[in-house]
This record gives sequence, structure tokens and C-alpha cells, in this order.
Amino acid sequence: MEFVTSKGRVLGHRVETADGGAFAVLGLPTARIAERFQPAVQADGWRGVRKSAQGPLAWQDAGRAGGAPMSERDSLTANVWLPAERSDTPAPVLIWVHGGAHLYGSNAHPLCDGARLAAAHGIIVVSISYRLGALGYLRLDHLLGERYADAGNLALRDTLAGIEWVRDEIADFGGDPSRITVMGQSAGGVAVAALLAESTGDAPFQRVIIESATAERVHTLDEAAEVTAELLEELAGPRASAGRLLTTSAADLITAQERVVDRWRATRRGPGIPFRPIVDHRFLHDVPLRSIAAGAGSGIDAIIGTNRNEASGYVDLLRLPDGEALATLDREVRADGLNRTVDDYLAACAADDGIPPAPREALESYVADRLYRQPVSRLLDARRGAAANTYGYLFAWSRPDTAVWARRAGHSLELPFVFRHLDDSDAAREELGDTPPPSLAAYMSEAWASFAAGGRPDTSSGPAWHPVGDTRSTMVFDESVILVDDPLAARRRFARADEGVPVS
Repeated sequence: MEFVTSKGRVLGHRVETADGGAFAVLGLPTARIAERFQPAVQADGWRGVRKSAQGPLAWQDAGRAGGAPMSERDSLTANVWLPAERSDTPAPVLIWVHGGAHLYGSNAHPLCDGARLAAAHGIIVVSISYRLGALGYLRLDHLLGERYADAGNLALRDTLAGIEWVRDEIADFGGDPSRITVMGQSAGGVAVAALLAESTGDAPFQRVIIESATAERVHTLDEAAEVTAELLEELAGPRASAGRLLTTSAADLITAQERVVDRWRATRRGPGIPFRPIVDHRFLHDVPLRSIAAGAGSGIDAIIGTNRNEASGYVDLLRLPDGEALATLDREVRADGLNRTVDDYLAACAADDGIPPAPREALESYVADRLYRQPVSRLLDARRGAAANTYGYLFAWSRPDTAVWARRAGHSLELPFVFRHLDDSDAAREELGDTPPPSLAAYMSEAWASFAAGGRPDTSSGPAWHPVGDTRSTMVFDESVILVDDPLAARRRFARADEGVPVS
């Protein structure tokens, strides 16, 4: 099927799925990177009919890219999936912003392919890309002058450019530019939260879905300058000229970047992410959480949630000895400056779950509380005064074979359920095992699509999902789906002493 965009004609290809037919139009340029460390410019047009094909990935560690081609100039692309059964009414649009610690990933992950979601629910799904790592988040104005003042948040600018491309072009694919939802998970969710915090009345989207992300962990200008210094030293030694960042190859830049990442992971608590959004007072004017609490994005509907075992990628739930786990938990509690003990936390876990946790499970829970669940709780709190609706969730489904597979309800495990990829690939079976519940995928995908269509996650089955109000209404996704009016559903057990959050 042929489509016409402002840059030229493109041929989409039909995809048959278990949920029906869809058309895929892949690799459409949303913008072009004319110069390193500069904002992208308008994409070039083309003659004739362009074939649908996945575009090159943004530069990243080659092992993480899986051998896929990478490009510094042409990596800003969109993949579009639309239902084969077309309607006379323009379709709602869901834009997907991938995660990957601001360092890795692309708009081509098979478990986030939008064909099945589009076919099942009659929406258009668009996956966009953005610059990663140092090429997307590197402060340079203090070294190279005002011309590079925008370098610190190029990834956010790329993401916004992709959303604006969707707004401007989606009508030619049968989409409704007045019904655009932007969804991001992990680093993608951080980007969406930042865009929400900078939204005004003319934002190019009407709704957001923020999954397993924080609106807090951003760099100050001074912190960003320290990261730049670390990268320069890894690249060319302690007396390196900043000009080396402009002339070195992308591959060498990424090699130096990965050494910085390795050092951060070895010396800092948590996932160790040196490249992240920067409060540069140009694109990002404050910590997003503070802006949102002050009313930014108040008129934009939101779904915000987290997974129960977000930290299972960091904490070995199978082989970590109990003594080591308890010692690590004690160090974590002490490092947070809490007037609490390990025994206090173990008791809080037992009261929450009804059974005493194993020490390694308590450690995982504590790290997940600090890195994900508490930030998500604070973001939900910040939205309490919003004019638009906010819906909270906790994803709690875990594979039954936890004796050999330790992630449980881990980071990103909800995505195959949203995109309906439970059993259609080796990647899906490796992620979910042999018996993922199809009813959970049916509920979540319908809720997400319904929210994109009308701002409410209504479904034909399961409980009604109420927005967050005076009480914390949290939808818990497990084998059965339940709505819990209880802040403990978000697992807020301890709060840092300097954050002013009530301790549950």
C-alpha cells in the first residue's frame, strides 16, 4: 500500500498477525543530523517511491546493537504500523519511545513491534528513535562556546522532533493528530516525563504513558560538566582538548563512553547512568518532578506505573547468599541516611506481603523502592492537582518458574503484554516462558489503546480503572487484575529523610 508524506511517497508492506492484518511503514526519516552535537534539521525528501525498511540505529555499543547498521546522520526515523482494516474516522495514535539507560536500544525491538497492537485495537502505533549516550546528552558549552549550548539535551530534542513529525504527517496515514499519546518506558519514560514537564498549551500530544521511569534523576550543569571531563580523559587523556570530541570517530567515542559507564557502575549505587537529561535552563528548566508539581502538563492525561521487581536485574535472586544480602541491605539503608534498620525494613516487607521475605528478596525490594517505586509514587503525588486524569498501576505478574528464572515482575516485563507479543517469537518465549496469561495481555493492550483513543483506560473485561484522587487507586496487573485503593500497592515502604515523603 502506498502512502504520501510531505517528503515523498512510501510503500508500506502488509503484515499478517494473530490479531489481524496490519501495514508496516518502516524507516521514515523524522529529521536529519547534519552536524555532531547540534540540533537535528529537517529531513531530506526523496524521488520516486521509497521502500519500507528499518533505518540504521543510533550509535551505541556494537554488541548491544546486535550487528545492525548504525549511523550518526540518518538514525532519526519512525516506524509506523496501522490496521489493515481502515476506518473513515481518523485513528488514535500511540507513539513509542524506547528505553535502554539512555545508552542503548532502538525503535526496532521485536517485542515492541506495533503490528499486533494496531491490528487488535484499530490504532496507529509509531516507534521513534533518538540520539543516545554522549551524542545525545553531553554538556559542551562550557568548553566549546555558546554554539554548543543545546548539546546537553539533544536526545530530548530528537524525541520532540519525532513527535512533531507524527503530528504533521500522521493524517496521511489515517491518523488523528488531535489524539496523540506518547508512551515511554525506562529511559524512554524519563524523556516523556521531561517533555510533560516542559509542556504548554500547544504541546504536540494530548496524553502520556510513563512506565518504570523517574522524573527526578537529571544532571545539574556542574554534574554534566564532570561527565564531560570524564569522557574527555577516557578519550584522550587528562590534557585532552575538547575539540577531540568533534573529530574522533563515532566508534571511538562510544568506546570511551563505555569505559565511563563501566566506571560509574563499579563506583556508584544503582544502575550507573552518566548520560541523562540536563537542567540546562534552555530546553529543561527544572527537575521535571518540580515542574509537574507546579502544574506543568496539568491538562495532559497520564498513565504512570512501575513493576514489582524492578531491581531484579541488579540483585541476584537465585545465588546471592543470605549473609551477603543482609550486609548489602544494611549498607543501603545506612547510605540513605534513614533512621531505620534492616530489621525495620524486613518487618515492613512482611507486613506488606503477609510473609517474611528472604534477605535477597528484601534487598531487591529495597533497591526497587529507591530507584523506581518511590520516584513513581512521588510523580503520582505531583499529579494530584492536575486538571486531567492520572491513572496509577503496579505490574506484578511473575513467571511461575522462579526457581530457575529470577527476574520475576522485572524491569520491562510488562511490554510484551502491552504490545501483545506473548508467544510469537523466540524472544517472547525467552522473556515470558511457556505460560504467560493471554487475558492479561488482552486487558493491558485494550486499556492502553482505549486510553490513547479517549483518555480513559476502559476495557470490556476486568475492573474499572479509577483515576488517582484523594486515595491512591492503583491497578495491580497479575494473573487477575484488581484495583486497590491503597498507597501500599505502590510499595512505598521507606522514604529518604531529605525528600519529605511520608513513610508508609
